[in-house]
Amino acid sequence: MTFDIKNTLFTLLTLDGISGHETALADYMQQQFSATAHEVWRDRLGNVVARYGSESPDALRVMVFAHMDEVGFMVRKIEPTGFVRFERVGGPAQITMPGSRVTLNTEQGPVPGCIGIKAYHFAKADERTQSPSLDKLWIDIGAHSKADAERMGVRVGTPITLYNPPQLLANDLVCSKALDDRLGCTALLGVAQGIRQQPLAIALYLVASVQEEFNIRGIVPVLSRIKPDLAIGIDITPSCDTPDLHDYSDVVVNQGVGITCLNYHGRGTLAGLITPPRLITMLEQTAREAAIPVQREVAPGVITETGYIQVEQNGIPCASLSIPCRYTHSPAEVASLRDLGHCIDLLTALAQQRPESFPIEPIPGTLQEHPLL
Repeated sequence: MTFDIKNTLFTLLTLDGISGHETALADYMQQQFSATAHEVWRDRLGNVVARYGSESPDALRVMVFAHMDEVGFMVRKIEPTGFVRFERVGGPAQITMPGSRVTLNTEQGPVPGCIGIKAYHFAKADERTQSPSLDKLWIDIGAHSKADAERMGVRVGTPITLYNPPQLLANDLVCSKALDDRLGCTALLGVAQGIRQQPLAIALYLVASVQEEFNIRGIVPVLSRIKPDLAIGIDITPSCDTPDLHDYSDVVVNQGVGITCLNYHGRGTLAGLITPPRLITMLEQTAREAAIPVQREVAPGVITETGYIQVEQNGIPCASLSIPCRYTHSPAEVASLRDLGHCIDLLTALAQQRPESFPIEPIPGTLQEHPLL
């Protein structure tokens, strides 16, 4: 059965799930994994894990992961007039907020709304050109009072997601909210489909993780159960083919998945990944043998779970695959179905390698013997 990349991605994009509220995504991922995996489980935080391949206790353990959550908001206060004040969850681009459509995901069901903006006709000069601070913004759900909003199911703590249904653009590009990281989740399901009947020599764990956009550490509890020898993350990275970024980097859409050489988040969370050169060589060699296009990337300002996974246990070698994406953390992210397909192809080819092809250093003081490149 051929994996339907577009329809799987579009299905995931219709689901809402800010950090800590990934249940709809987790239910879907668990259901899909259950059709192909040896074993599927969900931990207390909500991470979904699917196990494939060798069942030998001595098998090389490779973990491939992507996060389910998206950037969004949370209700902080309901005004007596029924307008909703909110806080950011993760890092939605503030400049895009005024005028954006949103969904309040209440226990009674979704409530549509929009982020208000001062009427252009009455706005002063600077108000027409500058984005208001967060405390000056509100959400309009059509309520005429606080009690009316509460009757709709809106409460303090109600999660809020951006609203922009996916649409296909020219040249296999997709525009939507939450491509970060529904692209990665789609890749996990594509790999699961690609290896479903393959006798893998490694033990492969596919993990759909939680709370990456909030604290970047939601996946950490999974590590103590899997004890991976190698971890590979799938996420997005800024595509630098737009007029504002064309001279910053060579990473662009429709030219293949990115292989991270370095990422680093220098604002607030001081962490990142310097990928071991031997892992970059392994990924590039696998891509070359399978005729899969790839790009190298250096991405300051970007951070993923690999920044924390690598320092767990005895030290876990980490690599990262990045799908180029325009307009990141906005309601209208844009990425390529071709690049997504190349990411799936690369990981599927990698999963079918022999254990000795993985350049994993032995843990000091043990008899573990994995060769080095």
